[in-house]
Amino acid sequence: MSRYKTDSLFETENDNRENCNHIIRVAFESGADTEFDYLLPDEFWPIKPGQRVETPFGRKNKLEKGFCVGVKKRDSSTPLRSAQNDKKRRFKLKKVLRVIDKEPLVDENLMKLAQWISSYYVCPLGQVLAAMVPAAVKKGAGGKTQRYVHLSINKADCERQIEELRGKKQKEIIRHLRAREAVDSESALELQSLLAELGCTNAPVKKLAEKQIIKMTQKTVLKSLPVIPNGMAMKAEKVILNQDQQKALEHINAEIDSDKFGVTILYGVTDSGKTEIYIRAIEAVLQKGKSAIVLLPEIALTAQT
Repeated sequence: MSRYKTDSLFETENDNRENCNHIIRVAFESGADTEFDYLLPDEFWPIKPGQRVETPFGRKNKLEKGFCVGVKKRDSSTPLRSAQNDKKRRFKLKKVLRVIDKEPLVDENLMKLAQWISSYYVCPLGQVLAAMVPAAVKKGAGGKTQRYVHLSINKADCERQIEELRGKKQKEIIRHLRAREAVDSESALELQSLLAELGCTNAPVKKLAEKQIIKMTQKTVLKSLPVIPNGMAMKAEKVILNQDQQKALEHINAEIDSDKFGVTILYGVTDSGKTEIYIRAIEAVLQKGKSAIVLLPEIALTAQT
């Protein structure tokens, strides 16, 4: 049997690696039992933990998707090869081929929770993160792209630009952006709302953008959830706990008051009132200024919860 060269597992083509000033740590959705370092091309910077990337993996450089779970700067002393278990052998770092998400799908708190779940339940971090993010979110459902606009000149130069411009609407747009202090991508105003408020079309906005007086950007935002129709909302009725429920709730509340980590298994047949105990326990947690997560094993339980 021929022997494989272990180096080939991490090698890539001899491409330009000097334009990679950052290294990211990737946890693969496929369930690799550890995370891997990859070079991040400067064209993809900046990137944050929680965004997904696509990278080559394995001897055949199969494309795999994974979550960025860490970012570090690569200085001149950082080698382009990564030391594995055998310190005598060093392997080339591969490059990220694509950044899938514009914004992180997992924030800092969820990332910490995922790391805890991975450690406590001995589960690969990539699988935990993949399970956290709904499939619809990964496909971009529930989101829409909107255009935003902000000034690309100093506020001090606005008056001079207003005097030089002839278009009335162009002047109004500059004054409006200056008054709202829309000076960068963070403070930019949504374009359609701006046009509706000023009663103008896209034409003056395009002209200002061509003159580099304003700048247009795009952001992905969540679509508004539909309002629940009248009569569809369920009326909450006061539920009186029976003796067994009360005993179980007192035990859980004692665990909550202890401020220590613990596991409580609630055993009961179908329709015995377990969900009501969960709700009461969550209310006790919320009253302490803390938060709680409800995990449902069956979609049909959503309505009653």
